[in-house]
Amino acid sequence: MLTAAIQYKRVIRDITGEDALLDYSMMAGEWTALENLCEVLGDATTYFSREDANLATVIPAMDKLDAMLATAVVRKRGDESDVVLAAPMRAAVLVAKDTLNKYYSLSDESEVYRIALVLHPKHKTGYFDDHNWPVDWKTDANALIRRVFD
Repeated sequence: MLTAAIQYKRVIRDITGEDALLDYSMMAGEWTALENLCEVLGDATTYFSREDANLATVIPAMDKLDAMLATAVVRKRGDESDVVLAAPMRAAVLVAKDTLNKYYSLSDESEVYRIALVLHPKHKTGYFDDHNWPVDWKTDANALIRRVFD
């Protein structure tokens, strides 16, 4: 749907350019934000759909996407970024963030994600420290590894 909106940007601008619909038109910065969001979500979809995707990279990728969505939501006028989302777009990004967090929290129910993250040579338990996760999560992950592999 985002791709279709971007492809029909000119038509949408023509339609919303009328006085009655002017309040609903998107500003240039919002179109830029939409294009960037479409690119990021497209990259995420491609990334998670790869044949060689593995469990150890799912959590870091979801963390990165979550941070990007959180940044888009909290930007206010006067921030360093010149792209500030209007209220309807912020609401849509919040829905996307909530949906991501719903699936992210489901990963807590599976021990496999924690095992894969801790056993991955790049991450190990340092990932917990690097992302300021609670100390007990790291302790639990180490105990899980011992329980499963001892």
